[in-house]
Order: sequence, then structure tokens, then C-alpha cells
Amino acid sequence: MSEITERYDYGVAQKKEGKYLWGRIGLAFLYVLFPLVTITVLMLIPEARKFVYFGALVVLADAVFAFFTWRYVDIEYEYSVHVGKVTFTIIQNAFNHRIRKPQTEFLIRDCELIAPLNEEEFAERYRQFGAGTVWSALSSKKADDAYFAVYTDEDGKKCAFLFEATNEMLKRCRFYNRDATVVRQMRY
Repeated sequence: MSEITERYDYGVAQKKEGKYLWGRIGLAFLYVLFPLVTITVLMLIPEARKFVYFGALVVLADAVFAFFTWRYVDIEYEYSVHVGKVTFTIIQNAFNHRIRKPQTEFLIRDCELIAPLNEEEFAERYRQFGAGTVWSALSSKKADDAYFAVYTDEDGKKCAFLFEATNEMLKRCRFYNRDATVVRQMRY
């Protein structure tokens, strides 16, 4: 059999739930509250009224604060496979400015098991593996097509990669590691 040489990329956006939802609500609250409180304080204190014209700087500082903090709650996950190597990247979005942060790489052939996370039999094997490092590319903890891949990295640490599987990804996993891959029909 010949290699699958074309690159395959798949990405999902982190759903707005849990800590990401509360983070968005909290930051939006701060973006509104910071300039209002600062300008109100400048107007109420008689000695500070001469500085009320700095309100424009407060709004500018608020915009800079938003630019540098919003990316922590607007996240996408991407994994790509090229010649049997999986690369996992987190993408932080900051108002049309995307910051790509590579997280990990591993070879599919090094995986001990690639299986559905939502099936009890395999979920138990995932827990028994006892991964010290878990990389998650799931849009939600309740993702329908959640899969995991467990492997030992070059430093000897047990690792797990959680991802939303596609038929194409499972085809590649099966090609590079037939014995460790459990294939199910996926939505995509």
C-alpha cells in the first residue's frame, strides 16, 4: 500500500458553554463597566474633573484590553494529519486576528488505542490508561463524535488526544494503525 500523502485538516470552534460562556459574560461586563466607572469617578470628584477629557483615553484603553483578552474565550481547535503525523493547534481569535498555538504532535502508528469516547467499553479503557497529559480538540464535553487516541510520547509520558472524529480521519487512522483503531460511522 502506498502512503496517504495529502494533508487533512479539521477544525471546530469551542462551544459557548461552561467556563467559556461565563468568561464571555464576565469580559463583556468588564468592557462596559470599566469606562463607565472610570468616567463617572472622574466626573464626581471635584479635583479630578479637569481630567474628564482623558475619558477618550479610557475608552481606547478599554479597546486595547478587549483586543488582548477576548481571544481567551473565542477559541477554535484544529488538527491536521500529514503522512501519519497528527498536529494539534489551538487558534485564538481576537477580532479577526488569529493566533495559532501548536500544542502537540504524535504519530498515529504510536497510538495504543483510537476509539470512541462515548462508548462505555472504550471509555473505561481510556480511564485505565491513566494519561498524565490530555489534549482536547472537542468543541464540547458532550460532542457526539468524540474519539480519543492514547499514546506514550518520546519522554515516556502517557498522553491522550481527544478529538471529534470524521470518516476521513478514521480512514487515515485505520491506514496507519489498523490494529489500534476502532471505526464507527461518523456524521461527517
